[in-house]
Amino acid sequence: MSLDMDTMLATAVHEMKNMMGELSLNLDEYYHRHPDAEIARMRALSRVLQDRLLQILILQAGGDRVEVNAEAINPQELLDEVAVDARLMLPRNMTFELSSDVGDVPFWFIDRYLISQVLMNALHNAFKFAKSRVELVCREEADGLLFAVRDDGAGYPDLPGFRSDAQPDEAKKGTGFGLRFNERIVSALGGKMSRSNDSGACFSLWLPR
Repeated sequence: MSLDMDTMLATAVHEMKNMMGELSLNLDEYYHRHPDAEIARMRALSRVLQDRLLQILILQAGGDRVEVNAEAINPQELLDEVAVDARLMLPRNMTFELSSDVGDVPFWFIDRYLISQVLMNALHNAFKFAKSRVELVCREEADGLLFAVRDDGAGYPDLPGFRSDAQPDEAKKGTGFGLRFNERIVSALGGKMSRSNDSGACFSLWLPR
């Protein structure tokens, strides 16, 4: 029985995801025996790669349905978890700040994994294009929860306010994959996503109560 190319690619990605999962477990075990900053960074990178492969499978599956497992989550705890991984992935000579106004919010019904993936995609993009600073913000707004990732780079080139003079000659080009995944997930969550330029790029995610 012959397999079509899409099925073969999906199978290969699934196998790679499983192998990355094994690598992550091995790194976890090694880190617990030999705590080290570089090993911690490798653990974070392996999780990012594993998550990216899973995102490819979600997009490859197509259709309008994405499995959402919403549960009562403390927003501040979620932010703190994302911030830990973000700091491990932070490029040298760049600062990362977490600005939160949800410390008094006891819980919010959200999918911890999917929201973490959306925020990490936005942060990864910001780390690539920021000049020196990236900020993760969260607050209650319009009877919902608003997350924002801001950087001090040139901004989104397809939107007004893009500062071409602030873009270095060796600027990296994105594939648009993370944005496509984020759009799909935000739609499944019933939220809203926006991008804007204001002295850098700003990615915003709003989730209803």
